Amino acid sequence: MHEATKAPKVSFFDYIVIGGGTTGIPIATTLSTNYSVLLLERGGSPYNDANITKASNFGLYFFDTSPDAPAQQFMTQGVPNARARVLGGGTSINAGFYSRGEEQFNKDAKLTDGDLIQESYEWTEKVMVFGQDVQSWQSGVRAGLVEAGVKPDNGHTAADLLQYANPKGLSLLLHATVHKILFKHKERSKPRAYGVVFEDTLGKKHVAYLKRRKNNEIILSAGALGSPQLLMLSGIGPKDQLDALNIKIVLEQPFVGQDMADNPLNVLFIPSPIRVERSLVQVVGITPFGSYIEASGGFNIIFVNLSDYQGYTPEKCVKGIETILKTFNSEAFSNYKLANMTDQDILDLNMKIPYNLIAHGSTSTSLEQHCKD
Repeated sequence: MHEATKAPKVSFFDYIVIGGGTTGIPIATTLSTNYSVLLLERGGSPYNDANITKASNFGLYFFDTSPDAPAQQFMTQGVPNARARVLGGGTSINAGFYSRGEEQFNKDAKLTDGDLIQESYEWTEKVMVFGQDVQSWQSGVRAGLVEAGVKPDNGHTAADLLQYANPKGLSLLLHATVHKILFKHKERSKPRAYGVVFEDTLGKKHVAYLKRRKNNEIILSAGALGSPQLLMLSGIGPKDQLDALNIKIVLEQPFVGQDMADNPLNVLFIPSPIRVERSLVQVVGITPFGSYIEASGGFNIIFVNLSDYQGYTPEKCVKGIETILKTFNSEAFSNYKLANMTDQDILDLNMKIPYNLIAHGSTSTSLEQHCKD
C-alpha cells in the first residue's frame, strides 16, 4: 500500500481498477498474477484504525465527521446515511454474514465449472470468513428465534484478500480520488476508456493510462453510489443532468444513477436485567416473509442515530417486529428480559429513545404505527 502522493504523474498499466472494496480487491488481486494492475482507493487503510480492527469499537466511526473518516456521512431526501471510504469498503465498516450462492445463482451467472466454483469460494473463505462466536446472549437469541418459528436452515474484511496478490503485479494507492475516466470517442464508433485522472491528498493530479493491448480494461468497482457518480462525472449518464453540470456527453445513458434504493431498517432496543456480553451479529433469522432478524448485544444504542428509511413494505416490518417480540418472550431468552416488561413497554421505550428524529407520539398505538414512526 502506498499513498497516492507517491504516485508518478503519468503511469501505464494493463488494468486499472477503481475502488478497493468487496469487488475491486479480489479482481485486482486475481489479475495481478499475470498482469500489471493499478488499484485506486479513495480512503485509507483499515489496519491502523482501532475502531475498525476492534469489535468493541464497532460503529464509532459513524460519528466521525473528519475528512478522512472511514464512513462518509451524507443526507438524501432527509435520510441520513453513510458510504464506505476505506480499503475493504463496506466489509470494513458494516456487520455482515456470509453464505455461498445458491445453485440458481450459478445458473443465472452461467457458471458451469463446479471445481472452479468450489475453489473460488474456498479462496475467499480462507481469509475473510470466520465461524460464529455464539456466547450466552447470542445463544438465547438463537434458541428464541427457533421458539418463535424461525427454523435453523442456513471479523474480517475484503482487504485481507490482498495477501494473495502478486506484489510485483499490483500497485495499490490509498487516498487516490478518481475524478474522471478518459474516453477516446471517434465518430461512428463506441467510446473506449483509455485512462483515469485521480487526485492525491495534496491536490495534485495524476494520470494512469492503459497500455496498448487489445484486452486491457478499466474496471469500475466504486460501489453502488460511487460507480454511477463517476460514470456521470466522466460523461456517461442522463443528458439533462450532464448538461446542467456542463459535463461533455460521451454517451447518453438515462438509467445511470436512477432507481437507487436502500434496505429498510427497524430496531428494537431491549434492556436486560443482567450483564450482556458485547457482540456483533452472530445469529441471523431469515424469515419466509423476507425480514432478516439480526441481533447485536452489549451496546448502548440509545446514543446511536438510526436512519429513517422509506419505501419499505409495512407488512414485512410488522411481521418482523412480531417475530422479534416472540423471540424475546421465549423461555430461552427469559434471563435477558425484565420479568415485568410487556411488549407495549418495549415498544413505548423505543418510541422515547432519541435516535428517532421524526415527529411522533410517545407511545405505540399499533405495530403498523410503530413501523411508520
